[in-house]
Amino acid sequence: MLGFAIMTLFTGAISDALGRRSITLIALFVYSAASLGCALATDIETFLWLRFLQGVAASVGIVIGRAVVRDLYSGADAQRMMSNVMLFFAMAPAIAPVIGGLLEVNAGWRYVFYFLMLLGLLVLFLVAAYLPETLPEEERHSMHPVRLLKNYLHAMTHAKFTALALIVAFNFAGFFIYIMSSPQLLFIHLGFAADEFYLMFVPVVLGIMLGSYASARLSGYFTIIKIVAIGSAIMLFASVVNVLQAYVLEPVTFNIITPLVLYAIGMALTMPALTVLGLDQLPNNKGLASSLQSFMHMGGNALVAGLIAPLVFGSIAGLALAMLSFHVIALLLFFWVAGFSEPALKQDKAA
Repeated sequence: MLGFAIMTLFTGAISDALGRRSITLIALFVYSAASLGCALATDIETFLWLRFLQGVAASVGIVIGRAVVRDLYSGADAQRMMSNVMLFFAMAPAIAPVIGGLLEVNAGWRYVFYFLMLLGLLVLFLVAAYLPETLPEEERHSMHPVRLLKNYLHAMTHAKFTALALIVAFNFAGFFIYIMSSPQLLFIHLGFAADEFYLMFVPVVLGIMLGSYASARLSGYFTIIKIVAIGSAIMLFASVVNVLQAYVLEPVTFNIITPLVLYAIGMALTMPALTVLGLDQLPNNKGLASSLQSFMHMGGNALVAGLIAPLVFGSIAGLALAMLSFHVIALLLFFWVAGFSEPALKQDKAA
């Protein structure tokens, strides 16, 4: 995650200068090679460096995926397409433990990385065959250090853009802390086995799919602010219910998973709208904007995984309070952003 977060700072700017397609192809090759290296590693130091390289290469997917959407679509069409992109991005960390658990139990941990190598090669083939270059040469930007630094400083000091990116990051952190704590939650608190991850993650994935579908359907009928308000209300309700069940009810699967599914619905409903709205703040630097969105998102995930999760995964109540805390921070930022009029949030032409 650290490699992922660091590289997202540069991926968008590089693609703004050199194009989307070639960078994606190179990154997928590196990802596949690093995955094979992880499978063959014989010592932990080499393994961890290769994992870092995996993260560096993987960062290209979400950054350039978002930028390609904004290259090709605008308005409600962009939000609908972003819903599809965010569906896969949100589903991945929920599906991965199920696949990883099955591979580890039936074949051993090295086959997790053989699987990832094959997955990387499959996506490499699909990109080579079906993804055209979406950024014409006349729309590309110079990578001159002074201009690049100026663009970064402008983006990082753009209050509305930063707030929108942080809302996504904090909302996802409330969900992601359960992903990172799933071994403790499932093995220790609920008594599951490694091949029973699906009991938690299948309902959560269905919730993500439902939220993403609703986001796509509502995009032509409601404003972005209204869609985010609906999703935020669902997440707040789920977070409060989650805290109450942690203190009042028995720690059984239904009581713990149901609030997570509700939260996943609300999160998936808001993510595409917030992402599109954030990219619209910097219309002339969509790749760089996508980079910074991903950096804040994945940097937050790295902090959750390394610092926050170990502090709270010892108790179900600790996890529930962490979810509520993350969402409340996101909600406060949303209230601030919602104070702007809709036209004021559309685009910053000076960006």
